[in-house]
Amino acid sequence: MDLRLRRRRPAIPLVASMVLLSTLLASGPATASHVPSLRMFAAQSTITVERERRDFVYLDPGVWITPLGGDFELRVARTDYESPITLTQVDSGTGAVMRTLPVEMLDGFYGLKDFAHVEVLDADGEQVLGYPMPWCPNSWYQQRLSDDSPLNSHYPYLCGGGPFTRGTIWGIDDGWASALVGGYYYGLGWRADRRHYTIRMTIDPAWVALLEIGEEDAVAEVNVTAVDRGTLDVASAPAGPAAPIYTPYAAVPDITGPPAYSLPDLYALPAWSMGVHQRKGRDLLGFSATEWNEGPGTFVIEGFRGPDDPTMDAYQYFLIDGVPVGRALIGELEFHAGGRHNHWHFEEFTEYSLLDSSKTEVLVSDKQSWCLVNTDAIDLTVSNANWQGWGQDLFTSCGGPSALWIREVLDVGWGDTYSQYVSGQAFDITDLPNGRYYVRVHVNPTGSIRETSSDNNVEDRLIRIKGRPGQRRVVVPPWNGIDTEGYCYYCG
Repeated sequence: MDLRLRRRRPAIPLVASMVLLSTLLASGPATASHVPSLRMFAAQSTITVERERRDFVYLDPGVWITPLGGDFELRVARTDYESPITLTQVDSGTGAVMRTLPVEMLDGFYGLKDFAHVEVLDADGEQVLGYPMPWCPNSWYQQRLSDDSPLNSHYPYLCGGGPFTRGTIWGIDDGWASALVGGYYYGLGWRADRRHYTIRMTIDPAWVALLEIGEEDAVAEVNVTAVDRGTLDVASAPAGPAAPIYTPYAAVPDITGPPAYSLPDLYALPAWSMGVHQRKGRDLLGFSATEWNEGPGTFVIEGFRGPDDPTMDAYQYFLIDGVPVGRALIGELEFHAGGRHNHWHFEEFTEYSLLDSSKTEVLVSDKQSWCLVNTDAIDLTVSNANWQGWGQDLFTSCGGPSALWIREVLDVGWGDTYSQYVSGQAFDITDLPNGRYYVRVHVNPTGSIRETSSDNNVEDRLIRIKGRPGQRRVVVPPWNGIDTEGYCYYCG
């Protein structure tokens, strides 16, 4: 196991002193000629940590990155799928480009490549751990530094993307800090004797030069003392937050002409991650598909039910500045029991079909309903994109068997990916002749969903089926130069 990042609770909490916070926030706002930069700092200079099994220590070093001179904001984007990706630092208020950075310095959509170096030295100055590391400004572990800081961060809590990601935004608010490494479950680990160690983290000189980081702001050190297990007192668990008070909306009227600004624009992306597998003597063509919302409005579905009702009426809600101004009945929500489901699905979202070379329909997937969740940030640079749309899950978004109310959301800039590999949802191609086919993704096939345009609701993906029955295979040419079949989310 790689001990650089390990799921562990830190041995002790890390708290920055008020003196440190006041020093960090002392810098004034950026001037017209000044581009915001960064400062690295340690929340505390000394840590005592207990050794665990096999004499390993695991800890959060408490090293943070905070902006100097204003919000630090980067944009990673391509104008279309045939254009190269660019990396720019922009003004957080206007979006004006303040600095263009080499795209070669990117770790894909996952962060800034080789941003910092981690080094652990023992008492004799010998290195026991050391490696370069990327850094994501949108770390899920972010901290507000004082009461003068913005109440909430307005940047996303993730870096990453898929083959169809078009643009993303990384940033840290002025008065906030983002973890370089560590957090509630992640940190550093190494085999330690009962002695002192020094953790030294340095921002790579190339990034220091590019972002004009001060020499004193590019280094942080933490002194660590390793002690035997059971030496430190066990901290008491914090009390849970009080339950929020629910304040319902006033009744929302049914409307037939919702404001255009409140409508989503649902966008079908091509099927991808395709493969043929055999089951009970049949050749099944599996695939994944992603549909996303280009905006300007959030796609919101709500449903309510009475006692023993097997379905819910599905209403599309139209929001302006987060406030519902109307709704329209667009279909039904149905409960899917068993397997990995046990939640509510919307019935009229997408249809998947297989077409022959003349684009005549030959098969339709039995996948006919969806639990909508933001799974993929497709383009967070579009107007009204919700930068913090990630973090939902199928239970909280789609309810359980006792649910009386369901809200399913597809935020602006986000997509929902589903994979069809089981019998019925995958295409049974056993009896089809070899040749050219198209996998069609058709979002909003009934037209019941209110949206700004239907021009991008259908996407056909060319494939070629080869082989003999029982050993069929599929060839999938690149789409707009993107090889979706060779893409690996977790290859680093």
